[in-house]
Amino acid sequence: MKNVKEILVDFIKAIILGLVISAAVGGVLFLAGFLAGGFHGDKGLEVGKDGLLLIASLGMFLLAGMLLSKGKKPEQFTEMDSWRKHFRIIGYKTAIGIVCAAFLTVASVMDGMM
Repeated sequence: MKNVKEILVDFIKAIILGLVISAAVGGVLFLAGFLAGGFHGDKGLEVGKDGLLLIASLGMFLLAGMLLSKGKKPEQFTEMDSWRKHFRIIGYKTAIGIVCAAFLTVASVMDGMM
């Protein structure tokens, strides 16, 4: 039961971290699109959504590359001790996947607002 609780805490931390980062990036991209698009909210939402989708897809490609190359010549993650201060159970690959899903969630919300 203790491990399940720690896994849930780690997942919630990763989701919150991903949502905060993606909301900040989406806000900056929205502002850039709003200013460059002639002060139209639709242009800001479009730029924000497209930027978040681009970042999420690049993160997923990075994750896929890490998963595919795992068996070829695995390198040790040198910062594992400092990683465990923040996430006790889940690894960095799982956290990257959760953050990418959060980016997709915020992009979907921006798309729904359009």
